[in-house]
Amino acid sequence: MAIATEFSCAIATAWSRSHYRCLSDNARQRLLASAEEVHLAAGRHLPVTPRSSQAGLVIDGLFRVYAGSGVRQVTLQYAAEGDAFGVPDLRPSSSGAGLSAGGQAVVDSHLLMLNRDELAVLLRTDPTVSRAVIDGLLVAHVSSVSLLAENVLSPLRRRVARHLLDLALRENGAVMVHATVQDLANATGTVREVVTRLLKDLRTDGLVSRRGSALVLHDLRRLHRIARGDEDNVSK
Repeated sequence: MAIATEFSCAIATAWSRSHYRCLSDNARQRLLASAEEVHLAAGRHLPVTPRSSQAGLVIDGLFRVYAGSGVRQVTLQYAAEGDAFGVPDLRPSSSGAGLSAGGQAVVDSHLLMLNRDELAVLLRTDPTVSRAVIDGLLVAHVSSVSLLAENVLSPLRRRVARHLLDLALRENGAVMVHATVQDLANATGTVREVVTRLLKDLRTDGLVSRRGSALVLHDLRRLHRIARGDEDNVSK
Protein backbone atom coordinates (compact mmCIF):
# COMPACT_ATOMS: atom_id res chain seq x y z
CA MET A 1 0.00 0.00 0.00
CA ALA A 2 1.17 3.51 -0.76
CA ILE A 3 -0.24 4.87 2.49
CA ALA A 4 1.84 4.09 5.56
CA THR A 5 -0.19 4.91 8.68
CA GLU A 6 -1.26 3.06 11.79
CA PHE A 7 -4.51 2.32 9.95
CA SER A 8 -2.82 0.66 6.97
CA CYS A 9 -4.12 -2.82 7.87
CA ALA A 10 -7.66 -1.50 8.25
CA ILE A 11 -7.39 0.35 4.93
CA ALA A 12 -6.02 -2.77 3.19
CA THR A 13 -8.89 -4.88 4.53
CA ALA A 14 -11.60 -2.42 3.48
CA TRP A 15 -9.93 -1.90 0.08
CA SER A 16 -9.83 -5.65 -0.55
CA ARG A 17 -13.60 -5.85 0.02
CA SER A 18 -14.45 -2.93 -2.27
CA HIS A 19 -14.81 -2.49 -6.01
CA TYR A 20 -11.37 -0.90 -5.99
CA ARG A 21 -9.65 -4.22 -5.23
CA CYS A 22 -9.13 -4.92 -8.96
CA LEU A 23 -7.35 -1.64 -9.76
CA SER A 24 -3.97 -1.70 -11.42
CA ASP A 25 -0.98 -1.27 -9.10
CA ASN A 26 -0.32 2.19 -10.51
CA ALA A 27 -3.91 3.36 -9.97
CA ARG A 28 -4.06 1.93 -6.44
CA GLN A 29 -0.83 3.62 -5.45
CA ARG A 30 -1.84 6.98 -6.89
CA LEU A 31 -5.28 6.97 -5.30
CA LEU A 32 -4.01 5.92 -1.88
CA ALA A 33 -1.13 8.39 -1.96
CA SER A 34 -3.51 11.28 -2.64
CA ALA A 35 -6.38 10.13 -0.40
CA GLU A 36 -7.32 11.71 2.92
CA GLU A 37 -8.45 9.86 6.04
CA VAL A 38 -11.46 11.35 7.79
CA HIS A 39 -12.78 10.38 11.23
CA LEU A 40 -16.37 11.32 12.00
CA ALA A 41 -18.11 10.89 15.34
CA ALA A 42 -21.64 9.46 15.23
CA GLY A 43 -24.05 12.06 13.93
CA ARG A 44 -21.38 14.31 12.41
CA HIS A 45 -21.60 15.33 8.77
CA LEU A 46 -18.90 15.04 6.14
CA PRO A 47 -17.40 18.48 5.44
CA VAL A 48 -18.89 19.83 2.24
CA THR A 49 -16.77 20.61 -0.80
CA PRO A 50 -18.67 23.46 -2.53
CA ARG A 51 -19.95 22.63 -6.02
CA SER A 52 -18.05 19.38 -6.13
CA SER A 53 -18.95 15.70 -5.85
CA GLN A 54 -17.06 13.50 -3.38
CA ALA A 55 -16.03 9.83 -3.51
CA GLY A 56 -14.81 7.68 -0.66
CA LEU A 57 -14.53 4.30 1.01
CA VAL A 58 -15.73 3.27 4.47
CA ILE A 59 -12.83 1.83 6.46
CA ASP A 60 -14.86 1.28 9.60
CA GLY A 61 -18.31 2.28 10.84
CA LEU A 62 -21.56 3.05 9.04
CA PHE A 63 -22.11 6.06 6.79
CA ARG A 64 -25.18 7.35 5.01
CA VAL A 65 -25.52 9.49 1.90
CA TYR A 66 -28.61 11.66 1.75
CA ALA A 67 -30.38 14.28 -0.32
CA GLY A 68 -32.29 17.10 1.30
CA SER A 69 -34.43 20.16 0.76
CA GLY A 70 -34.77 22.56 3.65
CA VAL A 71 -35.11 20.52 6.85
CA ARG A 72 -36.32 17.37 5.07
CA GLN A 73 -33.92 14.58 4.09
CA VAL A 74 -34.08 11.18 2.46
CA THR A 75 -31.38 8.50 2.61
CA LEU A 76 -29.85 7.45 -0.71
CA GLN A 77 -27.29 4.89 0.49
CA TYR A 78 -25.99 3.18 3.60
CA ALA A 79 -22.30 2.31 3.34
CA ALA A 80 -20.54 -0.05 5.76
CA GLU A 81 -16.95 -1.33 5.97
CA GLY A 82 -15.55 -1.92 2.48
CA ASP A 83 -18.37 -0.05 0.74
CA ALA A 84 -17.56 2.72 -1.71
CA PHE A 85 -19.83 5.75 -1.70
CA GLY A 86 -20.30 8.98 -3.57
CA VAL A 87 -21.86 12.27 -2.51
CA PRO A 88 -23.30 13.90 -5.66
CA ASP A 89 -23.17 17.58 -6.50
CA LEU A 90 -26.85 18.50 -6.81
CA ARG A 91 -26.63 21.83 -8.54
CA PRO A 92 -29.89 23.77 -8.98
CA SER A 93 -29.32 24.06 -12.74
CA SER A 94 -29.54 20.29 -13.18
CA SER A 95 -31.38 18.95 -10.14
CA GLY A 96 -33.94 21.53 -9.06
CA ALA A 97 -33.65 24.54 -6.79
CA GLY A 98 -33.19 23.87 -3.11
CA LEU A 99 -31.80 20.34 -3.35
CA SER A 100 -28.53 19.39 -1.72
CA ALA A 101 -26.66 16.20 -0.87
CA GLY A 102 -24.40 15.23 1.99
CA GLY A 103 -23.02 12.44 4.12
CA GLN A 104 -23.35 11.62 7.81
CA ALA A 105 -21.78 9.07 10.14
CA VAL A 106 -24.45 6.82 11.68
CA VAL A 107 -21.90 5.48 14.19
CA ASP A 108 -18.30 6.56 14.74
CA SER A 109 -16.78 6.12 11.29
CA HIS A 110 -13.37 6.10 9.61
CA LEU A 111 -13.45 7.11 5.95
CA LEU A 112 -10.93 7.29 3.14
CA MET A 113 -11.79 10.22 0.85
CA LEU A 114 -10.37 9.93 -2.66
CA ASN A 115 -8.79 12.91 -4.38
CA ARG A 116 -11.31 14.09 -6.96
CA ASP A 117 -8.75 15.40 -9.45
CA GLU A 118 -6.60 12.25 -9.30
CA LEU A 119 -9.66 10.06 -9.71
CA ALA A 120 -10.81 12.10 -12.73
CA VAL A 121 -7.44 11.65 -14.45
CA LEU A 122 -7.38 7.91 -13.81
CA LEU A 123 -10.94 7.53 -15.08
CA ARG A 124 -9.74 8.83 -18.44
CA THR A 125 -6.50 6.86 -18.59
CA ASP A 126 -6.89 3.57 -16.69
CA PRO A 127 -9.65 1.12 -17.68
CA THR A 128 -9.42 -0.72 -14.35
CA VAL A 129 -10.54 2.48 -12.61
CA SER A 130 -13.39 3.00 -15.07
CA ARG A 131 -14.62 -0.56 -14.46
CA ALA A 132 -14.42 -0.23 -10.67
CA VAL A 133 -16.32 3.05 -10.70
CA ILE A 134 -18.98 1.68 -13.05
CA ASP A 135 -19.46 -1.40 -10.84
CA GLY A 136 -19.73 0.82 -7.78
CA LEU A 137 -22.21 3.15 -9.47
CA LEU A 138 -24.40 0.20 -10.47
CA VAL A 139 -24.59 -1.03 -6.88
CA ALA A 140 -25.20 2.48 -5.52
CA HIS A 141 -27.86 3.12 -8.16
CA VAL A 142 -29.81 -0.03 -7.31
CA SER A 143 -29.53 0.79 -3.60
CA SER A 144 -30.66 4.39 -3.98
CA VAL A 145 -33.55 3.56 -6.31
CA SER A 146 -34.70 0.86 -3.89
CA LEU A 147 -34.54 3.22 -0.91
CA LEU A 148 -36.25 6.06 -2.77
CA ALA A 149 -39.01 3.84 -4.12
CA GLU A 150 -39.58 2.42 -0.66
CA ASN A 151 -39.72 5.88 0.90
CA VAL A 152 -42.26 7.03 -1.68
CA LEU A 153 -44.42 3.94 -2.09
CA SER A 154 -44.21 1.86 1.08
CA PRO A 155 -46.25 2.39 4.25
CA LEU A 156 -44.30 4.19 6.97
CA ARG A 157 -44.32 1.17 9.31
CA ARG A 158 -42.53 -0.86 6.64
CA ARG A 159 -40.05 1.95 5.90
CA VAL A 160 -39.11 2.43 9.55
CA ALA A 161 -38.73 -1.33 10.10
CA ARG A 162 -36.38 -1.49 7.09
CA HIS A 163 -34.22 1.38 8.35
CA LEU A 164 -34.09 -0.01 11.88
CA LEU A 165 -32.75 -3.28 10.48
CA ASP A 166 -30.25 -1.45 8.24
CA LEU A 167 -28.90 0.50 11.22
CA ALA A 168 -28.83 -2.39 13.72
CA LEU A 169 -25.60 -3.38 15.49
CA ARG A 170 -24.96 -6.24 17.91
CA GLU A 171 -23.68 -5.01 21.26
CA ASN A 172 -23.30 -7.13 24.40
CA GLY A 173 -25.82 -9.70 23.23
CA ALA A 174 -28.46 -7.13 22.21
CA VAL A 175 -29.38 -5.69 18.82
CA MET A 176 -29.05 -1.92 19.12
CA VAL A 177 -29.88 1.05 16.93
CA HIS A 178 -28.09 4.29 17.74
CA ALA A 179 -30.46 6.70 16.03
CA THR A 180 -32.64 9.54 17.22
CA VAL A 181 -36.24 10.04 16.19
CA GLN A 182 -35.04 12.83 13.92
CA ASP A 183 -32.47 10.46 12.34
CA LEU A 184 -35.24 8.00 11.48
CA ALA A 185 -37.44 10.80 10.18
CA ASN A 186 -34.62 11.99 7.93
CA ALA A 187 -33.93 8.47 6.71
CA THR A 188 -37.56 7.80 5.79
CA GLY A 189 -38.46 11.23 4.42
CA THR A 190 -41.02 12.16 7.05
CA VAL A 191 -41.22 14.26 10.22
CA ARG A 192 -40.30 13.37 13.81
CA GLU A 193 -43.85 13.57 15.17
CA VAL A 194 -44.99 10.83 12.81
CA VAL A 195 -42.01 8.61 13.68
CA THR A 196 -42.60 9.17 17.40
CA ARG A 197 -46.14 7.79 17.07
CA LEU A 198 -44.93 4.81 15.04
CA LEU A 199 -42.18 3.93 17.55
CA LYS A 200 -44.78 4.03 20.30
CA ASP A 201 -46.81 1.47 18.35
CA LEU A 202 -43.72 -0.71 17.83
CA ARG A 203 -42.97 -0.58 21.57
CA THR A 204 -46.56 -1.56 22.33
CA ASP A 205 -46.16 -4.52 19.97
CA GLY A 206 -43.00 -5.58 21.81
CA LEU A 207 -40.74 -5.02 18.80
CA VAL A 208 -38.51 -2.30 20.22
CA SER A 209 -37.64 -0.68 23.53
CA ARG A 210 -35.54 2.26 24.62
CA ARG A 211 -32.20 1.83 26.41
CA GLY A 212 -30.69 5.20 27.16
CA SER A 213 -30.31 7.05 23.87
CA ALA A 214 -30.49 3.84 21.79
CA LEU A 215 -33.27 1.56 20.61
CA VAL A 216 -33.18 -2.18 21.28
CA LEU A 217 -34.70 -4.49 18.65
CA HIS A 218 -36.43 -7.53 20.19
CA ASP A 219 -38.16 -9.51 17.45
CA LEU A 220 -35.95 -9.48 14.36
CA ARG A 221 -37.99 -12.11 12.53
CA ARG A 222 -41.13 -10.05 12.85
CA LEU A 223 -39.37 -6.82 11.92
CA HIS A 224 -38.01 -8.51 8.80
CA ARG A 225 -41.51 -9.64 7.86
CA ILE A 226 -42.83 -6.10 8.31
CA ALA A 227 -39.94 -4.69 6.26
CA ARG A 228 -40.73 -7.14 3.44
CA GLY A 229 -44.38 -6.06 3.41
CA ASP A 230 -45.75 -9.19 5.08
CA GLU A 231 -47.34 -7.23 7.93
CA ASP A 232 -50.80 -8.55 7.15
CA ASN A 233 -49.52 -12.04 7.96
CA VAL A 234 -48.03 -11.00 11.30
CA SER A 235 -50.14 -12.06 14.20
CA LYS A 236 -50.87 -9.21 16.61
